[in-house]
Amino acid sequence: MRDVVIIGGGLTGLAAALELESLKIPYRMIEVKNRLGGSIATQQRDGFTFDTGAFAFPRAADWSFLAELGLEDALIPVNDWHLGRMVAFKNGTQMLTDALVQRMTGTVIHRMAVSSLGDFEGHFALCMENGLMWEAGALIVTSPARHVERMFRTLVPEFSLRLLDYHYDTITRVAVGFPSDKITDPGRHVWGDIASAFYYTVDHPDRVPPGYSMIQMGVRFPLERTTPEVLVRTLQGHLGWPENPALANVSTWAEADPIPPHSRNFRENMIALENLLPDGVALAGSDFNGLGLADRIAGGRKAARKIAAFLETKK
Repeated sequence: MRDVVIIGGGLTGLAAALELESLKIPYRMIEVKNRLGGSIATQQRDGFTFDTGAFAFPRAADWSFLAELGLEDALIPVNDWHLGRMVAFKNGTQMLTDALVQRMTGTVIHRMAVSSLGDFEGHFALCMENGLMWEAGALIVTSPARHVERMFRTLVPEFSLRLLDYHYDTITRVAVGFPSDKITDPGRHVWGDIASAFYYTVDHPDRVPPGYSMIQMGVRFPLERTTPEVLVRTLQGHLGWPENPALANVSTWAEADPIPPHSRNFRENMIALENLLPDGVALAGSDFNGLGLADRIAGGRKAARKIAAFLETKK
């Protein structure tokens, strides 16, 4: 039997692989970057542990899957000046993707991109950007919508047409560290400001040195229009941060905030989109299942179960 191919090695693709592992279904994963985890990445510097991607999540989300990964005690509270009642991973969000990667036994091909998909004698053909061609018995597609649109132009043209107007907002992430007694409520400078996507502080000892706190803030401004140094100085002046932070890091991700999941009819539109796909193809990811971390995990696992049911019909 031809393997299942997972296109995309971000969080959703890793969750799909976890489910296939539990179902004992062989798979291969294609990831265009040289690492797995997608936008989720954690770095350590000068005693601070900070995320360059997703950082804080609603405490009320379904976290039951953490026990399966041995991460029952992984979450810590953070102070969210917008919403409150948020949590983060005590050693960074990458501890979640690392736990998923450790359970993978399937083949992973890095630095490989799928340019188009086709149907060939009852199975799927994957044309790579380097000219190679692969075959697959089924597909789980977890890439961002702007890449998925291109892949399906030949296989399902109408599907691709419906993705042409899929857009993203830009979120530049800023992590700064200061002595805890210098961290103050940002007040009206952040509350209700549409340019601020989020504003979190954390002082957990696994995250910061003793006596320090860390701010992780999202700014809706493209990094290419400024420099990290200028952006930090601008925020210092606007928010009253002290000078000379113990930590200052700025990062960005092109698909950080997909716009359609915020719309009222998002789920209805996605169901209609998925109904255009041929049997043996499952679609999942933050662009299609919702923005929440737990939603992305659930979406990847659901996609794997859909493919498992399809493979049963082929026996």
